[in-house]
Amino acid sequence: MKKSFILIILLIFQTLLFAQHKKVVRINCDSIFNKKGYFVSLEFDPKDQVILNVLFIFSKKINGKEKIIHQERLHSQFQNIEFIDFNGDGIKDILIENTSDVRSNLTYNLFIVDLKNQKLRKIDGFDEIKNPNYLKEYDLIDCLVMSGRNWTSFYKIKGNKIKDFGYVIEDGEDENGKDLEYDKNYKLTLAKILKSEKEKK
Repeated sequence: MKKSFILIILLIFQTLLFAQHKKVVRINCDSIFNKKGYFVSLEFDPKDQVILNVLFIFSKKINGKEKIIHQERLHSQFQNIEFIDFNGDGIKDILIENTSDVRSNLTYNLFIVDLKNQKLRKIDGFDEIKNPNYLKEYDLIDCLVMSGRNWTSFYKIKGNKIKDFGYVIEDGEDENGKDLEYDKNYKLTLAKILKSEKEKK
């Protein structure tokens, strides 16, 4: 009984000690989400070395009280957040930086914001796209990856997942010094994808 009591005291002490070191980053989203009282926050401990090192919380203030809409443990190397529309509905979505490689190519977790139904939709596989860029005109995503030879691929959000079209367009020159004609191949590949997507409708 005495040992159990001491153990409980130690656990409480450890919890309080951990809470003192935890750093909470809160971003006011009022100006982004039409001043409707939404908030995004990341909670993390600077000393925490575990893979899922941040707690992401999306909440809304209702009648003076905060209601949590979505919360999830994630990995974020630099604890950065960006707000960019990635599905063309005019509402900025939430990108939480995931990792950066040796060439500073960034990956992100993407949460599509649905204000009408007050919920978020996480896109599986998005965190595998390096330097994602939304092409609003075509409702597609491309990337420009810095590498030994820079390259681009194309993707699309399908439901809650990412579709990879499987094309890789390389930039620069080949082994014989011949220009790989990046711009020309980019346009040809984009046209091919748009045609295939149109035929499926």
